[in-house]
Amino acid sequence: MAASSGTGGPSKRRRIAGEIKPGETPPAPVSRKTVKKPVARPGVPRTAEPAVEAKTAKPARPAKADKPAKADKPARVKTPTAPAATAPAAKQSAATRPATRPAPVKAPVTDAATAPAAPATPRRSWKSVAPLVLAAVLAVVLGVLGAGYGYSSWQDDHGVISAHDDAADAAASAAETIFTYDYTSLDAHLKKSQRLMTPAFAKKFATISPALDQLAPQRKIQVKAESRDAAAVPCGNDCSRDKTSVLVFVDQARLADGSTTPTVFGNRITVSMVKTDGRWLVDDVSAL
Repeated sequence: MAASSGTGGPSKRRRIAGEIKPGETPPAPVSRKTVKKPVARPGVPRTAEPAVEAKTAKPARPAKADKPAKADKPARVKTPTAPAATAPAAKQSAATRPATRPAPVKAPVTDAATAPAAPATPRRSWKSVAPLVLAAVLAVVLGVLGAGYGYSSWQDDHGVISAHDDAADAAASAAETIFTYDYTSLDAHLKKSQRLMTPAFAKKFATISPALDQLAPQRKIQVKAESRDAAAVPCGNDCSRDKTSVLVFVDQARLADGSTTPTVFGNRITVSMVKTDGRWLVDDVSAL
């Protein structure tokens, strides 16, 4: 029964949501499409699904791309195993089997700092070695003295030593004559000196005298020579009774330019002596 309003006329009823008016056709229901999701295959990456929007639904978020599937690992291939040894070979007796070599034993490695020091060899004391050294030195000295004595005795037997002694005396006397001169008697000095020389050396000495003849008168030079010592030079295997060389130490006291105090000069000269007709003559003179 319809409710009436307070004015006495017909009352209006409120419409309920979704209610259809009389005489209207109901709207067709909205159909939704269903999309089948693709099935992912192994090894093939999945693609993003397209978003399907409903007329009344909110826009869907893009789906995240799936990670690529891992590749399958290759299958392992088993290597064929060697066939087992035959029964006769496996049943060899212990006598016929080769003996196994023992493993080498390695020497322990020791550090140089921790290694024990080698035993020091005993040293001989100087007292025990001194007699041997002294005996060796005496043997050498006696050998040298024996050889020298034998050589000197050979020279004595052949008259070499005595001949050289005579040559040394003759060289010392000739040096005093040759190196003693006076500016007032130079010609006499030249002739006297040449008598003590070989003919070859006498000619050579004559070429030197002109220089002395010019200088000595100008400065009034007077020279007195004196031989201090003279000895024959060792000749070894070349010794001869007719030829030798003599070392002479001769001093010269000189006065010049009117001086009364002489000036002394010490000289060393080598005089070559040659025995000619039984006389020792000067063959050459050289200063040292």
